[in-house]
Amino acid sequence: MRWALGASVAVWAATFIALGWLRHSRFATYGYDLGIYDQGAWLLSRFHSFITVRGLPLFGHHANVVLLAFVPFYWLGAGPGFLLVVQVAAQAAGAVGLYLFARDRLGDRWVALLPAAALLLNPTYQYLTWEFFHPDAIAAAALLFAVWAGHARRWGWFALSASVAVACREDVALAVAGLGALVWIWGNRKAGAATIVAGVGWYLIATRVVIPVALGGHAPFYEALFPQLGRSATGVARTVVTRPGVVWDLVTKPDRITYYRRLLVPFALLAVVGWRPLLLLAGPALAVNALTSAGFARDYRYHYSALVVAGMAVAAVEAIAVLGRTAALRRFLAGALAAVALATTVAWGPSPVGVQYRSGIWPFAAGSRATVKAAARRAVPAAATVSASYTFVPHLTHRERIYQFPEPWQVFDWGIDGKGMPDPSTVEWLVVDRRDLLDASQRALFDALVLTQFQTRFRQDDVVVAQRSSVG
Repeated sequence: MRWALGASVAVWAATFIALGWLRHSRFATYGYDLGIYDQGAWLLSRFHSFITVRGLPLFGHHANVVLLAFVPFYWLGAGPGFLLVVQVAAQAAGAVGLYLFARDRLGDRWVALLPAAALLLNPTYQYLTWEFFHPDAIAAAALLFAVWAGHARRWGWFALSASVAVACREDVALAVAGLGALVWIWGNRKAGAATIVAGVGWYLIATRVVIPVALGGHAPFYEALFPQLGRSATGVARTVVTRPGVVWDLVTKPDRITYYRRLLVPFALLAVVGWRPLLLLAGPALAVNALTSAGFARDYRYHYSALVVAGMAVAAVEAIAVLGRTAALRRFLAGALAAVALATTVAWGPSPVGVQYRSGIWPFAAGSRATVKAAARRAVPAAATVSASYTFVPHLTHRERIYQFPEPWQVFDWGIDGKGMPDPSTVEWLVVDRRDLLDASQRALFDALVLTQFQTRFRQDDVVVAQRSSVG
């Protein structure tokens, strides 16, 4: 049994580390968000904190305290490859956490393998490795270990796992508070209450002290992503309570229904039966994704659903425990869960068994452009201030100033409302793949800069490296 679990986890991790490494080495990763986190960790290791890829202080972007643990590795030369390995290894370990909980809850080690397999087969859980890097994925895995530890009353492991989870991002604290409610339901009121207080307390400290202080008094930027409900967290909460009809209209829109289906079907709809973990662990993130105006939060492939998947996995195990009144029925339900997970990973997932595998999401066709881009990257001095197109950014982030073109000439997604853009004359080098430029205005800006202010040092196959020659 242990060999089966270990082999599954090892094969899964090796597969997605190899695929992620391929994607990055062939310049198919992006400044958002890999470049943000890689520059953030590198800056921390140099005792700086302002992420120029995003135009925000590191802890003004999110309270990703977990990045502090990466600093020693960045002193030794870590970079995007390190972040990939950490995320995939953490996610693979999350299946172990789910297995331990299922083993204890279902009372059968072999049956417990099936929910763990369902998690590894889950399309969203797999796509998190494609989208790397996001601390949310690490948080999901840590939360699964915390669920097991809380249920088993292994308080040392519980405190460690819950602490890692909340260190990943501020909103994870709400899921940990929900876990505290589960611990209360499981019979330990003291530990449950302490966890609820700690989770809510850290959420308030992070969102009302840490992030605003880093932003010079501004509220977190994402509070503006709910325009139909309010312009602040309190405004949103007030609308949710006083205008439930508005909330209902939002959460029942067709794109939301599609989103729920993409998340629930891989768990054979069992997560609905295990409603307590669904509500308490997945509920906060699911509500945010359903209510926000940012449609990308409802793309099942993205990190916004990491905690939702973790909560649904626990809810599916709970459903098997509740419905499976006999050992035979528990085996049947767990088998059905694994079978549906396999079917959905074939239909929707990015793994080698999925129909999407050869759709272009992984850059298997090497061609010559990766070689060209690697040569272009080598042409840029190590400490120079650079503005680069988005596929170049995560390859150039180990410097104090790296911007994602067209910034700092045009606002793309800088800071809060584009305020505080730096002087474009400070940019010394341009590194751009013209095929990355999003529209005619960006192409016109780039061509004008190369013509008037920069001298071309490298040009091949639409890839251009140019050095500043004058100040416009």
